[in-house]
Amino acid sequence: MRTWRALQRLDEDRPWLLDGILALGLLLAVTIAIAFSLHPTISGLQLVLLLIATVPFAARRILPLTVLLVSGSAVVALLLLGYGTPVVGSALFLAAYSVAAQRSARITALAAVFCAALIGLVAALPGRMSWPEAITNIALFVGMFALGRAGQAQRRASALLAERAELAERAKVEASRNAVNQERLRIARELHDVVGHSLGAIALQAGVGARVAIDDPQAAQDALTAIAERSRSSLHEVRQLLGALRNPGDDNAPNPTLNELDHLVAQAGAAGVGVDVVRDGEPWPLSPALGLTCYRVLQESLTNVMRHSGTDRAEVRVGFDPDRLTLVVTDQGQGAPTDAVEGGGQVGMRERIAVWGGRLEAGNLPGGGYRVLAEIPRPEEAGQ
Repeated sequence: MRTWRALQRLDEDRPWLLDGILALGLLLAVTIAIAFSLHPTISGLQLVLLLIATVPFAARRILPLTVLLVSGSAVVALLLLGYGTPVVGSALFLAAYSVAAQRSARITALAAVFCAALIGLVAALPGRMSWPEAITNIALFVGMFALGRAGQAQRRASALLAERAELAERAKVEASRNAVNQERLRIARELHDVVGHSLGAIALQAGVGARVAIDDPQAAQDALTAIAERSRSSLHEVRQLLGALRNPGDDNAPNPTLNELDHLVAQAGAAGVGVDVVRDGEPWPLSPALGLTCYRVLQESLTNVMRHSGTDRAEVRVGFDPDRLTLVVTDQGQGAPTDAVEGGGQVGMRERIAVWGGRLEAGNLPGGGYRVLAEIPRPEEAGQ
């Protein structure tokens, strides 16, 4: 098996080498056949024609049509001069196969016409080839041409399958790369939401503690305690997110969902922003992914209230309609500047909502304040 594979590699790298050995073998076979024939002598013209008929086979796969034309013409010349050439004549079948296996259908048809003309010419000469023999030779040439075309089609099919397999492998690698990039983007958004919300709350609590540190030490202590709790909670979430990347098999705590809204309200209250929660409609089940989306949207909205609104009151409304889920966060603060550019947090919220085919609106209210409105169609898996 190893020897055969080595020969295959050698044949692929140096096809002329094995074909040269073939040409030499043909010449040697012809010489031996003549030596054991009834007329063992050989004339100079016969030797030249035999060399012309056999040596070109060294280029059988490089110039197959040329080999067939030159060798075939030399064989006919030998027959016309009365020399028998059964060995070289049989080699013409191999030359015909090579043309059909490596060249186009048009060149193959041209080679077939040439072979038919040679056989017809030899059969027309008296005593050279009978018509039954001519028909047999024509059938053999047809078989070799058909075999060569079939071999070429098989090679093309194998190459096409190999190309498709390579493309499929590339697509698989690309899909895996895209999945990794999407996961990284998701983690980046999660970290933005967690860190942004926590830093906003910590900044407010630190400001409160600094203002009352002298006049009301107890309030300052409460603010520092809230900062410590918020920091520990945020650190836990960050570790959970990063740990999920490093150790996918670890049994990590589940991601937060809409059920943790009270936790968000408590955090905002600890930062000095009271939140009123209004729930409408009959709740229907949320998938963990959709629940996480709702949680992050409310978390980002409340973070923006604590950071930018300058008010100590906000309202969260969660509405379950039969066909959609509505999330509304409003405050009566100073609102956003009219020329403000949409920040990364709002872009992240909009992208999260878009994944579920929903929409998000965020802007100043006519009478003052700011509102974030998110509407998410009810997923089919949640039932109707």
